[in-house]
Amino acid sequence: MISIIIPVYNMEDYLEQCLSSIICQKKNNIQVIIVDDGSTDDSQIIIKKFCDKFPNIFEYHYKDNGGLSDARNFGVQFVKGEYIWFVDSDDYIDSQALFHISSCIEEYKPDLIIMDYFDLCKDVISSKTILSEDAGFLSKQQYLLSVPCAWNKVINAKKYIESRVSFPLNIWYEDRATTGQYLNFCNSIFYLKKSLYFYRQRSNSIMNQIKYNPKMMDIIKSVNLMHQTISSDKYYDELEYISITNLIYQSGIRLLNFKKYKEIGECISYCNQLYPNWKRNKFF
Repeated sequence: MISIIIPVYNMEDYLEQCLSSIICQKKNNIQVIIVDDGSTDDSQIIIKKFCDKFPNIFEYHYKDNGGLSDARNFGVQFVKGEYIWFVDSDDYIDSQALFHISSCIEEYKPDLIIMDYFDLCKDVISSKTILSEDAGFLSKQQYLLSVPCAWNKVINAKKYIESRVSFPLNIWYEDRATTGQYLNFCNSIFYLKKSLYFYRQRSNSIMNQIKYNPKMMDIIKSVNLMHQTISSDKYYDELEYISITNLIYQSGIRLLNFKKYKEIGECISYCNQLYPNWKRNKFF
C-alpha cells in the first residue's frame, strides 16, 4: 500500500482536480490522508464529498493552521502503507502514476523513488527531466544533486518514520532543509525517469512572488539546516554546489527583481563563510 499525504489550506480552486487524479488510478491499494490545516474556504466541503464517496481511499483529518510543514508532519502518524508520498493539494498526479510507482516497488523494492514531473504554468504544460542519468539506481551523490522537492519522492514508510525526519516549521524552502537527509537512511534510491506529477506554478506561490517578502531570506536557514543533517566529509562537493545554486544563483535572481542588494550580499557572505573557495567547485 502507498500512503499519500495531502496537506490542504484554502485550496478550493484546485483540490477537486488533485483528488480526482487519485481516484482514476488503476492501482487501488492506496491510502489518502487529507490533512485540513484549518481551511477557511470550501476545501472542507470538497474533502468530505470525496471521503463520503470513497471511504476506502480517503481519510479526513483536521488540525489548526500550522503551515505546510506542520500538516505534512501531522499526517505521518496516520500512515498505514509501506511507502509515503507527499502530494500538494494544488497539484495533481498522472493517470498512470501509481501503476508505474507500484511496478517499480514490486520489481526493485527501493528505499526511495524519485521521478520527473510536469511543469504546469497557466495553460502550458512542459515535461521536466530532473537528471541526465538513465532510469535506474542512483548513487547518493547523484540523488543529492537532484531537485529537493518532497512531492517527486516516494519513500519507504518504516525507514522514514524510524529516522524521525520532520519538515521544519515556519520557514520557506522546507524541502531543501529536509529531503537531502533521506540519503542517511535510504540505501537504495531509484530514478523513475517518467513525468508522473503535475506541479502547478501559481503566481502567489513561494517561488513566484510578485512583491518582496522577508521570508525569501529563509533560504539561509534552510541551507543551514541541510548542513546540520548531511555529512560534509562525505558530500563536500555536492553540498558546496547546492549552496552556490541556492544562495547565490537562485536567490540572486529572485532578489535582483526587487533590488534587494543588501540581502543578496548576505546570501553571498554566508556562502563565502561556508565555502571560501566555492568558485573552484567541480560542478560549478
